[in-house]
Amino acid sequence: MASPGKLYLIPNVISDSTQEKVIPASVNEILPQITHFLAEEIRTARRYLSSLKIYDSIEALHFQVLNKDTSPIELSILMKPILDGHNVGVISESGCPGIADPGALAVEYAHQHNIQVVPLVGPSSILLALMASGLNGQQFAFHGYLPIEEKEATKVIKELESESKQRIKRKSSLKHPTVTIQSLLIY
Repeated sequence: MASPGKLYLIPNVISDSTQEKVIPASVNEILPQITHFLAEEIRTARRYLSSLKIYDSIEALHFQVLNKDTSPIELSILMKPILDGHNVGVISESGCPGIADPGALAVEYAHQHNIQVVPLVGPSSILLALMASGLNGQQFAFHGYLPIEEKEATKVIKELESESKQRIKRKSSLKHPTVTIQSLLIY
């Protein structure tokens, strides 16, 4: 039996056409070692990797869908290449995999099966919002996405406002169009 490969958490751009500015050269140096990828949307993952111009052919790469609906049985099938000795990369739709992202499923599986997880540095809207807020970054909690329905979102915001700790609530403009700021900080 081959030694397992590694699970690489590959950052993606938050804004189109910014890869040269926000994706570190070290990511581009590691990517050629990876030919198997898990992604929420294969089309956008292929487009992203193609934009980095590091592979001779995107067609030679292997992509599988990993999303919030992936079952544990499906996950074990998706992770078979890593157990066969191949490095596998997880690509988020935006930012860093595993944070409010189904990439966390692959990471949990890797930990349960003693597979090395290698997070690569890249953009994170959560940390960017915290950095720009002026809030104390020593103590904060991330609560995931706001509910899509405005009434539910308002209820959650009010509940968070009543808590005493600093809280970061990340929202996606596509998931909650009524909130107009990129990230909602409640303190």
